[in-house]
Amino acid sequence: MRFEPSPNAAIKVAHIGEEKAPVIVIDGLLNRPDQLVRYAALNGEFGSVSDNLYPGVRAPMPLDYVDGAVRALDPLIREAFNLEAVKLAKAECFYSIVTTPPGALHRLQMAPHIDTTDHLHFAVVHFLCGPDFGGTAFYRQNATGYEAVGPDHEASWADARDRALADADRRRGYVNAASPDYHQIALFAAKYDRLILYRSNQLHSGYIPDDMLFSADPQKGRLTANFFIGYRTV
Repeated sequence: MRFEPSPNAAIKVAHIGEEKAPVIVIDGLLNRPDQLVRYAALNGEFGSVSDNLYPGVRAPMPLDYVDGAVRALDPLIREAFNLEAVKLAKAECFYSIVTTPPGALHRLQMAPHIDTTDHLHFAVVHFLCGPDFGGTAFYRQNATGYEAVGPDHEASWADARDRALADADRRRGYVNAASPDYHQIALFAAKYDRLILYRSNQLHSGYIPDDMLFSADPQKGRLTANFFIGYRTV
């Protein structure tokens, strides 16, 4: 399957939080987004994720699609994030479906997270589902004021997170704007064929409504394509 972007895609760059961190938003990304959903339904080899805290199932995406998508996103990333003297180092992409209901979450799944402290690492969420499936939200940790976490702040961020999660009276569920421990600085709603791209060290979480359908069926559930794109200096 090839990556075929729509010539009518709408691209903008939002700036979130006190740090004005860039987030690329592309609406109407593909000519035929339904083909991605169909591929997931017919060929996706979905399974639980044992080596991270993703609350659902994932499946590999076609390599030719991933290659084309990364090549198309590369110049947008370089411009929006003012990257100089860097080269692409790695890229991963998965289909993902959230299947874990709020009451079954692991403790760490109830807090905003980062993917890495590396500021040259970027995350992409391509929504292949509609507004009933929430979106992606970004947060500021109240105890530290962090909106993004670099290597020097990782320990203090994790300590503050763990202290908050130790509250025995905490309601089990996905983090949202009502959390006493975090301030939601931005929310990008799920919209079919919308892509958002941001630095992986931004504090973020899926915005997951309690009454969402937690189906593992790609044609019914919260299907997204998730990219992780890394650069290194040259």
